[in-house]
Amino acid sequence: MRNTLWILALVLVAGAAAPSNAMQGKPPAKGAAAKYDAAKLKTMEAKLAKNPKDAKLALEVAEANYQVGHTMMYDETLPPRQKYRPALKHFRRAMELNPKHAKAAADRKQIEDIYKQMGMPIPQ
Repeated sequence: MRNTLWILALVLVAGAAAPSNAMQGKPPAKGAAAKYDAAKLKTMEAKLAKNPKDAKLALEVAEANYQVGHTMMYDETLPPRQKYRPALKHFRRAMELNPKHAKAAADRKQIEDIYKQMGMPIPQ
């Protein structure tokens, strides 16, 4: 794991696309359509803002945030500086809505560990 974090840290600093085998999670399958995308997430967040007590919707929005963040994290077309910070925000939002979302917690921790290992402040 330490070697994986070091590789990711180098990739993040260099601004190159992260190799998919360096990540611990699995990138989305090529050609596979995600259930949620950024546009759908925005619509869902607006619905949740109007009805914040809807627990079922909150869980769905948490999952949508996770999926959008995860897809972003593995997007080889984005440079690391444009994908890890926004992905981290999505994982944090998913955890805010569903503190038991294990995949969001794992991906959030992975990105935070990269920043820590590089001696950089973790983006807020």
